[in-house]
Amino acid sequence: MKHVVVVIPGIGGSVLQPPTGAAHWDEHRRRLIAAATRPERLSLDVHPDLTPVDLLPDVRLIGPFVLPGYDGLVRRIRRSFADVRVDVSRPDRTPDPRADLVLFPYDFRKGIAPAAHRLAAVVDARLRGLSSAARHRRVIIVAHSMGGLVARYWLGPLGGAPDCAALLTLGTPHRGAPKALDYVVNGVRVGRKRFAGLTRVLRGWPSMYDLLPRYPAVQRAGDGATLYPHELDGGLLAVAEAKAAYQRHIDIETAWQDLSAEDRPEVIPAYARGHATPSRAVLSRHAERHVLSVTKDAPPWLPNPEWHGDGSVPAISAVPLELDEKRGTWRGQPERHLALASCAAVVDVLTAYAGASLSSVRGEEPDRPWLGLDLNESVLAGEPVRVGIALQGAHAEAETQVHVRAVAAQGRPPRITPWVRGVSPDGSGGTWVAEIAEPLEAGLYTVEVTATGVPGVGRLRTTDDLGVVDAPAQVVAEEGRN
Repeated sequence: MKHVVVVIPGIGGSVLQPPTGAAHWDEHRRRLIAAATRPERLSLDVHPDLTPVDLLPDVRLIGPFVLPGYDGLVRRIRRSFADVRVDVSRPDRTPDPRADLVLFPYDFRKGIAPAAHRLAAVVDARLRGLSSAARHRRVIIVAHSMGGLVARYWLGPLGGAPDCAALLTLGTPHRGAPKALDYVVNGVRVGRKRFAGLTRVLRGWPSMYDLLPRYPAVQRAGDGATLYPHELDGGLLAVAEAKAAYQRHIDIETAWQDLSAEDRPEVIPAYARGHATPSRAVLSRHAERHVLSVTKDAPPWLPNPEWHGDGSVPAISAVPLELDEKRGTWRGQPERHLALASCAAVVDVLTAYAGASLSSVRGEEPDRPWLGLDLNESVLAGEPVRVGIALQGAHAEAETQVHVRAVAAQGRPPRITPWVRGVSPDGSGGTWVAEIAEPLEAGLYTVEVTATGVPGVGRLRTTDDLGVVDAPAQVVAEEGRN
């Protein structure tokens, strides 16, 4: 590896620890449950100074969330390059100056600007002592989800661009995500249950506002006008915080426009399309109050409605504004949002920067057919699991069939549900719906989907992670009060 590679996780991807005692946010089960039952442990008002000490390992179920882990990404890089020296950038630890791969945890609650300021200090400390020529383009950033916005803020408004050779973003909501708008306005929900306490905590995180769409993602019922989130009326969200977050996006855009060609790093956005993704927001009025509905329907007033996204971030949002017309750098991937954290594009790009041309790692979409999924990240225990499947990049034939099952992540032997055959809703093929009706206990599962008889490839297989959540008594009680 010729560069210092810095990995920046997405929201929820860092282990957070108080000055004394056990972590408030990590992979241990008792603290996962606490995220839903005692969410004040993550409140900025109650605990403003949690220390980021590591990246979350593997994919975990935390309260109502299934969150990405980064072990797979680190393993993939270490398998592909010899003698990779890994260091975790902790505020309470002296950095290893010989590290090739730097893992950068941060307090994701506070938003992109504070994290970017700490990133600037971390990179400067690791490059200190090098001449201007030696540190020029010395760093490559690999950033998942919100981590890409942290990197963009460091590179642009904070002036870090000359130190960076390339920025690879993995499912980064460069233009925000309606899913975040749904959480801020309507709260965190799993099925019919609403996590009212956790919702109150999330509404106090600047990071949730940084993830709001920075484009007119809301359509007003009646006159059809399109609105930015900070233009919503009716007290649906904190308008001042939404305006401040929008301004941070504008600051990024302005700073990038001002970068010289010599200082501008290569930006390679890896993204997915074809998976059902919260994309459309409609503002209406019911019983004298404003209601915001966020659905997975494609908004017809925005470009490329057929693209959908990765399940969390719309495809049109995963590409920075300055790359609108530069599709040669886009990197289409078949994975959904969580799996993008360790997708093949990472090693492809790092290998290219180790010597070969980047031409081999560019492509607007995957080079073979893939399966797009419509699958909620969490469901309530005991309820059926509905999976929508769409064949992308090929046309289904009469013999094309899909089957779905769930495999428990824990247990020896692991619990596996029977295969369920997908049914085409309209009989035309190309899209299917399958329902896992067998009740699932609380825990983390892998949903496996296979398609056979696919033209040109024969068989396709894809997986995604599913969290099955018990509704704690406290959550049910809060729901009744709210």
